[in-house]
Amino acid sequence: MFSDGEDSGGVDAESTRRIAEAWMRAVTSCDVDAALALSSPSIVYSNGGHLRLYEGHDGVRDIIEDVARMSGFLDVAVLSVVAQAGTVALRRLETYTLPEGGVEIPALAFVDVADGVVTRWEDYKDLRTLNAIAE
Repeated sequence: MFSDGEDSGGVDAESTRRIAEAWMRAVTSCDVDAALALSSPSIVYSNGGHLRLYEGHDGVRDIIEDVARMSGFLDVAVLSVVAQAGTVALRRLETYTLPEGGVEIPALAFVDVADGVVTRWEDYKDLRTLNAIAE
């Protein structure tokens, strides 16, 4: 159950939410400096909780490089947030505007925050529709 207490990193629920959303905005706007400032040096980004896609600050740079390829074609809206100290769940809608038309991908992320930075971003989204168009 989510609560509003503080975790061992001293990050309350509201701070956790703000840091996670700021990290997401920095990444989706390709702001490398802001994303790195909000990332633990040992951050791990995974999809589906199993596949490690990106690790550390080099991984954050790789994420942004991948997002930059979609620059102008990707819009991310946060639909709802549930936060507790140190962990937040962000339900999002990613809209990709492609020549073939718009593709909406529902997404959910569980994000861990400690000492003011994101330490883990675990994403759940099904990219098969987008991948099929790209083929």
